[in-house]
Amino acid sequence: MAYVRRRGNQLAIVHGEREPGTGKVQQRILFTIYSKAEALEILGRGEKSGRWHFEGLFEHHVPDIKLNWKKIRRGLEDNLDALPDLYEYQSERVRGRFREDLCAFSKQLMMTDPQDLMPSAHLIQEHRHELEYLSDLIQWRLKLREQKESQWNEDNPFYWRFALQARSVPPDTEEHAAGFYERGEYKKAQAIFTLLIDCFDDYAEGYNYLGLIAYEQRKLDEAVGHFEKTIEVGRKLFPARISKKRYWSDHVTRPYMRGLRNLALTLNQAARFDEALALCDRLENECGDDFTANSHRAAIYLNTRKWEQAAVSAKRSGGDLDPSAGFVEAFALLQLGQPDAALPAFLRAALHCPRAARMLVGERTVAPKSSEEARDHNTGVSLLRTLDTYFKDQPRAAKKFFRGLVRDPRVTKLLDESIVVVRRWEDEHHKGDRSAFDRMAVMRSWSFAEGEAYKLRDLLPFSVEHRLAVH
Repeated sequence: MAYVRRRGNQLAIVHGEREPGTGKVQQRILFTIYSKAEALEILGRGEKSGRWHFEGLFEHHVPDIKLNWKKIRRGLEDNLDALPDLYEYQSERVRGRFREDLCAFSKQLMMTDPQDLMPSAHLIQEHRHELEYLSDLIQWRLKLREQKESQWNEDNPFYWRFALQARSVPPDTEEHAAGFYERGEYKKAQAIFTLLIDCFDDYAEGYNYLGLIAYEQRKLDEAVGHFEKTIEVGRKLFPARISKKRYWSDHVTRPYMRGLRNLALTLNQAARFDEALALCDRLENECGDDFTANSHRAAIYLNTRKWEQAAVSAKRSGGDLDPSAGFVEAFALLQLGQPDAALPAFLRAALHCPRAARMLVGERTVAPKSSEEARDHNTGVSLLRTLDTYFKDQPRAAKKFFRGLVRDPRVTKLLDESIVVVRRWEDEHHKGDRSAFDRMAVMRSWSFAEGEAYKLRDLLPFSVEHRLAVH
């Protein structure tokens, strides 16, 4: 609970926090009030909207702390006599810490001369990615320094907006760092996200990115540690009470849910299946995210040869939201002795993801030529990873069936058309031409997959083909 206390001729809004280990309560200063004019503004006796403006900024600044505004206002009223009438705010709130930190950093950089000492050269080399990032950030800030004042960027005489900026990483900073990850520049991304974690307390998304980097580098144990930290830190960001229906729609829950999802994914790939299933239960029961829970369960059950559960979970997570789940459903249905059901399930998934279909049966594919083809390729890579245990021991009959299906000239023609029609749509949609889109929608429908699968019934085992022909 926050409260007001005197600090000489200042007032501070503080919060008591227990030190880990010792249990001693230490006061954390949340905000310092320097003048009677500022206190009166907070109390609502200055500008008409002053009180609401301050309270909104303050709550955004410390979302994890319970605030009793009635008690805080009473504390200000009781201690107004401690404050001077006026104060020079710009030097304290705007220049003070910036100048102090700028000088500290500049001194360190000046003293660390690579030409003078080898330890300095090693230190600069060790932090080269962070320094390159800071160099880019400095240039960007200098480029944008001359701004016209408007209602969107102005501050009041007490500089509340400047002092009460959210303690989270600025969106443009995170976007810049994430760009390195998305381009596969993992060493730079890792260095920058580690720097951001050190700069900002409770930056759960930073741990999530570190986990993703480790996952891409196949360092699964390291990824598990980062995702566990994402969950731990992300849970602290939650509001006091939150319903299942607000999970994910409320931005503060997203790092926590990403951590759960990515940890389940990583544990599955590390063959720690029971732990992964337990996380799926948490996703569904705690967060209401049954879609992701079933998607992960489908892969886990296929890897552990629980065919019926895999088919059921894949069907629940498939459809238009994730057509690629049809691959998992098809693999499971074939093992259940239902090739006639496996065929349309696989075909529909393949018409959505033709490159992935070929990758899953060991066919070589050419380099992607568009963002849609890259997405398709990434789907194939992801499935090969998450179903690694299944593919290592895939039954010979299943391998033969699906490979024969993809290599059949009729299916080859369909998959090639699916690729071409998507390319046409990407070229034509901005011209208002819907012909390619309409054809793509037809080819990706369940009824189309069923119709084409019926034409391919000669690929089924003889007993099944004969039974379908009779019916």
